[in-house]
Amino acid sequence: MSNQQIAQELTTNLRNVKIQLDTVSQQLMHLETQEKLAEVTTKELESYPNDQIWKACGKAFVLQDKSKYVTDLKEDVGTLKEQKKALNIKRDYLDTTLEKTVDGLKAIMTQK
Repeated sequence: MSNQQIAQELTTNLRNVKIQLDTVSQQLMHLETQEKLAEVTTKELESYPNDQIWKACGKAFVLQDKSKYVTDLKEDVGTLKEQKKALNIKRDYLDTTLEKTVDGLKAIMTQK
């Protein structure tokens, strides 16, 4: 392969990595928002004196025990944290790939 072909391949790879990195960043922001919402909802519900609450279920509302709902929210927060951890690992991998691709492009450009 010529240097030009390698440079084109690296450039294509660089674009793809940047797109993936942007997607991962957006997913992380969305998960953080969901996590904060679940935590705030849990704190708010714990301050209510009622033992039962109305939970939205599609277009209907279902009467549910507050402790069960809070437990479900806490489980959701745990799941969100696991997903965030996985996305952070993916983001680190993509950052490393991005740096190595840029270094490769720089090396090819200095050879010309």
